[in-house]
Amino acid sequence: MAWDGIIRIKLSRPLTDDEKSRQLKVGVAASATPNDNFSVFERNDVFLETSNAQYHERGMLTYGGIFAVPLCLFGIATITHMMLNVPDAIRKNGEMAAGLIGLGVIGLCVVLLLGAVLWGLHTEWFTWTRLPVRFNRRTRMVHAFRGAGAKGVISVPWDKAFFFVEPRGKEVVSRTNSYNIRCHVLDERQYVVQSFSVGKSVASFRDDSTTQGAEIADILSAEFEYIRRYMENGPYDVPSPEYIPTEVSLSNSMKIWMRSDKRLLRSGNPLAMLVLAFSPFAALTGLLHYIGQLSCREPVWPEDIERECAFAGPETVKV
Repeated sequence: MAWDGIIRIKLSRPLTDDEKSRQLKVGVAASATPNDNFSVFERNDVFLETSNAQYHERGMLTYGGIFAVPLCLFGIATITHMMLNVPDAIRKNGEMAAGLIGLGVIGLCVVLLLGAVLWGLHTEWFTWTRLPVRFNRRTRMVHAFRGAGAKGVISVPWDKAFFFVEPRGKEVVSRTNSYNIRCHVLDERQYVVQSFSVGKSVASFRDDSTTQGAEIADILSAEFEYIRRYMENGPYDVPSPEYIPTEVSLSNSMKIWMRSDKRLLRSGNPLAMLVLAFSPFAALTGLLHYIGQLSCREPVWPEDIERECAFAGPETVKV
């Protein structure tokens, strides 16, 4: 198993039939209308750097944590108080041992829940501001940043990478179906040995077996086609992207989160208009996104990858 953000990926296994049916092939056009889908950090004639699927959702776990942590601490304090102050009625009836065991089990569950919440917060605090993915058209390599040093980067040749549309199931808050592009790294047996997400996820109130859901999932095909055309023909064969700002600032965090609500409005479902009622939620999450970013470090690619990506021309754009 491996963790990609908060998603657990099973490794050392063959591809599933569902993954094969959803493949996006590097040699086949995926869409007639390439679109960056607000997923690009930087672009020049040598490399294209995109986000991973979890980037636009950062702040969500912090939002849940500000409520869950106090509740867990209150629960632990309450259970501890009850265990230290067992009622006389329970003492007299000889039920003290059973009562303490019951409270202990509940307390353990609360402690485990608190640990899970803190682990989730750690994926947004005191880590990296982003986990970018670089597509180098000069070397025809794909690099996914996962941490400092050479061992913190997943690399795979573009022509051997297995891309597909990954369904991630229902989102907890919006109750929409979520999809993103995923890349599997395969060994000579065609077994999955590494995996990482690419770009920006999309969401729909309906799954992709319906017409409306399929139209939303087609956004990912257009996003992949943007990357594919860049790798095959260069930056001048695709439209100029809407760059994701990389500078840590409150205004940039608000731009990311207030803009992300528009993906629901594109679903075509009249109920999506209810998303306007969640603007305060998006604004608060944007604020928490910014606070979390302040505790994080900028990603630094290994020197060999930076050398491969060196470009001295005027085309590099990074916001």
